[in-house]
Amino acid sequence: MQYTFALRTIYPYLGTLWQAALVTLYLSLLGIAISLVIGAGVAVMRRSRSMPVRFLGAAYVEVMRNTPLLVILYIVYFALPQTGLRLSSFTAALIGLSLNSAGYMAEILRAGLIAIPHGQREAAASQGMSGLQAFRYIVFPQVIRIVYAPLGNQFIAVILASSLASVIAVEDVASWMQTIGSTSFRFFETFVVAAGVYLVLCQSVNLGRIAIGRALFKHLRSAR
Repeated sequence: MQYTFALRTIYPYLGTLWQAALVTLYLSLLGIAISLVIGAGVAVMRRSRSMPVRFLGAAYVEVMRNTPLLVILYIVYFALPQTGLRLSSFTAALIGLSLNSAGYMAEILRAGLIAIPHGQREAAASQGMSGLQAFRYIVFPQVIRIVYAPLGNQFIAVILASSLASVIAVEDVASWMQTIGSTSFRFFETFVVAAGVYLVLCQSVNLGRIAIGRALFKHLRSAR
């Protein structure tokens, strides 16, 4: 029998898709924010003058970038409860996603810091600027221009990686896809719909990033 593609067979299940999409978006945005903060801290550690601090920062990056996110999720959700620490599926997914993404965020931010010649900091100091003033007016505007595009790519990567949260029972878009596919036996249609939702979420975040970037760079130019 020839298979007939029919999206209308999925219409009765679209009511639950919106909630799943919100879960995916909420998880992704929180993961982006948390991993950006952690990544910034690790990037600073990797630029520290203290060898032990640099080693810890480098070790974190290597462990997180060379361990599959799926394994990290299993450790947080299934292994930690054996030590007495029990987390909800959403919290475990958020922790795993944030820790994994922070390893990539750290390298992106570190690359931006490395790209700024140290002589610019010395020149700022010779003009009487404090370290904080030099970072705010000299270093940060240049770093943000360098890392903004790579960070945008990582933001999208976080959204796509959040689909793995379904393996620990987070009711996101990937979970909806699996459940509705098994219920309706219309796997092709559910896969297409889920792919469309991820496409919309990624492009929405990307457009938001572009809009924020334009406003931010305009402000930085005017602040010169």
